[in-house]
Amino acid sequence: MPLCDVQWVLGPVHLSTTQLYLTPAPTEVIAEVLAHHQRRLAAAQAPPQPLDKEPGGGYRPESLATLFSKHPS
Repeated sequence: MPLCDVQWVLGPVHLSTTQLYLTPAPTEVIAEVLAHHQRRLAAAQAPPQPLDKEPGGGYRPESLATLFSKHPS
């Protein structure tokens, strides 16, 4: 959550007051790092996903034409 959102919810006058909430507990950091590595390991071991066979990757052709058509400057 952005610090400015925390400030808005808690209502302190100075942003520096909410910076107290930025310091995580060591156990939180360790748990997040371990979870990150588990996700990376699982992703590396997962079978590759098939590529989308639909032209345009499933986007509406008219949207792609608008985005990628050449417009005069």
